[in-house]
Amino acid sequence: MKACMEQVKAELGSDAVILHTKKYREGGFLGYGSSEVVEVTAAIEDQEETPHRRKAEPAPAPVAAPTPQPRQVLNQYKTAGTQQAIQQMEQPAPMQVPPISPAGLPQPAMPQAAAGPSAAQQPALQAQPGGNMDDKQKIDQLENELAQMKAMLAQVIGKENGTDKVTLQDALKDQDVAEDILKDFAAQSPAGETLLDRDDPQAKNVLTKFLSDNMRFAAGIHQTGKKPRTVALIGATGVGKTTTLAKIAARLVLEKGVKAALITADTYRISAVEQLKTYSDIIGLPLEIVYTPDELRVAIHKHRDKDIILIDTAGRSQHNAYQMKELQEFLAVAPDIEKHLVLSSTTKNKDAAEILKKFSVCKPGRVIFTKADETSSLGLIVNLLYHQDIALSFLTDGQSVPDDIVPATAESLAGLLLRE
Repeated sequence: MKACMEQVKAELGSDAVILHTKKYREGGFLGYGSSEVVEVTAAIEDQEETPHRRKAEPAPAPVAAPTPQPRQVLNQYKTAGTQQAIQQMEQPAPMQVPPISPAGLPQPAMPQAAAGPSAAQQPALQAQPGGNMDDKQKIDQLENELAQMKAMLAQVIGKENGTDKVTLQDALKDQDVAEDILKDFAAQSPAGETLLDRDDPQAKNVLTKFLSDNMRFAAGIHQTGKKPRTVALIGATGVGKTTTLAKIAARLVLEKGVKAALITADTYRISAVEQLKTYSDIIGLPLEIVYTPDELRVAIHKHRDKDIILIDTAGRSQHNAYQMKELQEFLAVAPDIEKHLVLSSTTKNKDAAEILKKFSVCKPGRVIFTKADETSSLGLIVNLLYHQDIALSFLTDGQSVPDDIVPATAESLAGLLLRE
């Protein structure tokens, strides 16, 4: 790639436009002994020339015939591996509109050398009768192409610099962040920032801003006023609801001095009740065990003098409609119960999306992701919540109570994605 870029500069000059790059292998026998070939399609824009120069010097032939593009897009696509090219990308060129006479008649045709690309070469930015795309579609297409070119530019510059560092964009790709989100990240961030080394302190700031602009974060659970805040943890079996509840309770009591009470409705597993009772004894919190919705209502009323009431529920399968209805009715005894859906970071993207959809009958307003230490990729968190109107409240990354839990913020999630 570096050799190709040097050849483009030598033959076409530093204003050459990179339109397309690809790699393929040729030669050899049945794939063995083949060599890698890098192909770069480049061109230069038409320049205004005097008649004398056009007559004396024939125009140089381009490396490959490019597909005509609007001048303002080509100006942003210029790249010679320089910082100037990056800045040109980030500053959109003003839209050029053909002049129209006062009478609404077209102006006389200008000489080709002075007029630049013809109307046939420049796709109209305004919808024309019988056109295939409207204004918004064309703008979206140009923005998508620009994002792709910015990503390509970052890769080319990185290779020209001869560095083996892991860029911020590559780090997100390694975390299995969805391709459409990576494109948004490239479009919303200057190309130089997506090229930052993952270990660069500024990289975390760039990622934090992107997450903050595109996702919701609850930053834990806070005391809201005189009335107790009632919080229930719901979710599938085996995601760590009971341990997470104990971590939250310990943090609130030991670090903030909050008056709290624990209620468990997970009577399907004796071990869950015993586990929560052990934690309640250590922390010094009252524990109520309930079996019916009426008992839950009584327990909530009993502890109305507390700041926060934490409720542990039994795990439910998203495929069992009866269990989902039972959980929905159980939590309906108090309309102000705040539901946090607990998901494991080891869950598949498709399964997590289905769990969120099925548990939506209980109207969860927050999501907690557990077991971040048990997976090599955390892109699931971004993929699931990026397009959802639901906030991330906690992240857990271990079994230790109360240490391995942090209130979810854009900064804390960025740190996990970069594996700090």
